[in-house]
Amino acid sequence: MKYRLLRWLACPACGVPELRLETVATRTTSILPGQYSAVESELPGVDLAAGTEQEIVEGALHCGACGAVYAIRNGIPRLMPPGATEGPTSGHRLTEIDSLEPAWEENFRDLSEPLRPGDFLGRMVLDAGAGFGRHALHAARYGAEVVALDSSIDAVESCARNTADLARVHVVQGDLHQPPLREGVFDIVYCFGVLHHLEDPKEVFNVLGTLLRPGGSLALWVYGARQGLTRHASNALRGMTTNLEPAELQRLCLWIARGLRLFSHTPYRMLGKVPVAGDVVSHLPVHDHHQWPFKVVVADVYDRLRIPVRHWFTGEELETWLMEAGYANIRVSRRVRNNETFRALGQRR
Repeated sequence: MKYRLLRWLACPACGVPELRLETVATRTTSILPGQYSAVESELPGVDLAAGTEQEIVEGALHCGACGAVYAIRNGIPRLMPPGATEGPTSGHRLTEIDSLEPAWEENFRDLSEPLRPGDFLGRMVLDAGAGFGRHALHAARYGAEVVALDSSIDAVESCARNTADLARVHVVQGDLHQPPLREGVFDIVYCFGVLHHLEDPKEVFNVLGTLLRPGGSLALWVYGARQGLTRHASNALRGMTTNLEPAELQRLCLWIARGLRLFSHTPYRMLGKVPVAGDVVSHLPVHDHHQWPFKVVVADVYDRLRIPVRHWFTGEELETWLMEAGYANIRVSRRVRNNETFRALGQRR
């Protein structure tokens, strides 16, 4: 945990925006002085002359108002509110992001559209439901200071590992219903692939809005309703796998991923750009995952079967939510790959 992260944290239990830091163990990492402006030369823990930054590895955060104490373990502040349930295990707990693989960046640009790389430069950004860090990595590369928040231990551990070389990513374990963050501090909040998994997605939608400064942007990506064979197959599989042990589910996902590689990904790779045939293979299940390494496909299948989808969205619903919440410059777009999904962007007044 970097010392400057304290400026944006708040107690998730009572909302007080001041926490006292207790340090048990620290580490010193190398930084590039060019990554910081002259104004930032006085950031706590940063020594531009030496090219180093001191970070907290083990310690605690204390709330003087309500008495809550939150551990810092492995450099990650664990700021789950009392009584909150940690996120589920993830198939991506061991996924490593190849920073040279263009598919990761293409995916981020696709989901964040109409935002562009330049929109992130110098901005304070929240990755709400960061997973294993695939999006936080690119937001930081585009010049943002990123807080990557997730409730799953698997997620924050893998996110921290995948973004360890980035000086402007801060990984936090916390709950989106009661985020351990101060209100009105973010320029951009994006939440990709999360709201449709929640029992009450509108509650979290409203909470995310409080974290934006006036003029800040909220970007969303959510599932639209599944249709036909895909919907029935997904529901049947989830019904069969709900009670499987992680090891059993992992073995099942391995076989499903092999089937997708053979009967969906390979035909799409071979015929996707062929007239007529391309239209046919573009309807194969999850064909657009052909660009991912096989281990990533297995992990994606695991997460799809482990984490239930509780809400299907329409573009009209997203637009209504944003309008009712008072956002300006609303843009909602339909995205069709294997199934219908929606992107939405609004600017807080």
